[in-house]
Amino acid sequence: MKALFWILCAALLFAEEFCIATYNVENLFDAKKDGTEYKEFIPSKYGWSEEEAENKFKNTIRVLKDLDSDIIALQEIENEALIKRLKDELGFGYHVFGKNQNAAVGLGVISKYEIVKTQSFSLKGYEKFRPILHVKIKAGSETFSIFANHFPSLNNPDSTRVAYSNALNHYMQNGGENKSILLGDFNVLDYENSPLGEALEGKVYDLWNELTKKNRWNYVYKSERNALDMILVSKNFLEEGGIKYKKGSFEVFKPKYLLTSKNAPKGNFRGFSDHLPLKACFETPL
Repeated sequence: MKALFWILCAALLFAEEFCIATYNVENLFDAKKDGTEYKEFIPSKYGWSEEEAENKFKNTIRVLKDLDSDIIALQEIENEALIKRLKDELGFGYHVFGKNQNAAVGLGVISKYEIVKTQSFSLKGYEKFRPILHVKIKAGSETFSIFANHFPSLNNPDSTRVAYSNALNHYMQNGGENKSILLGDFNVLDYENSPLGEALEGKVYDLWNELTKKNRWNYVYKSERNALDMILVSKNFLEEGGIKYKKGSFEVFKPKYLLTSKNAPKGNFRGFSDHLPLKACFETPL
């Protein structure tokens, strides 16, 4: 028993915990006219102002600080200047941003851990949507891949999400590290019975499985609670050795200030987001 005790102590001493989150911030725009904005975010003409833009930014910072994570994937960011500003105000050391030409918003990752490699994949024929970002990160003595995503919305044909699902599977199988985390806004109502679930069958573990069915939601779509955002981990994150997922750490971050009186996300009209962030923690050997 004493030997087991000391083995456990040694494991704790020589392991480091870090947390990863994903958050669709819902249209984080600045107050500068670039010509690619959605019409409601064109400065002045439609009422968008410096004051509104600053309020949105400050609210986003508040959420990210309270989220208390070390690596955060972000969706619906207008430009790289905004994600760099988020990174700097939060004291993170690294960032990556991706956006297709003429698109209104992009996506990115901010990280306290070293980003050692990045790739941005734009799907041919789908340039009006977002790219898929591959980010290789070093944590302790280990490296792993993050694939950050923002799939086409549910207003678009299923074929668009089929294309993204197949592309993501291809990139993970042919360019990812031994261990990969796939996260972001996948715009999937039912993962198990979706093109994404079919493409990734047997290859990843959906962290939503750790919660009871009634708690598997972070978004309200047509008055129904849904889990459009996900954190999927390659199954070797569940095994001993190297970086591993900390079982039971997955959560939906939902402080009261993000919710309406009906317990739904407040949304952009109140300066927040219509999505709730997701968070999970991992352990890596030093």
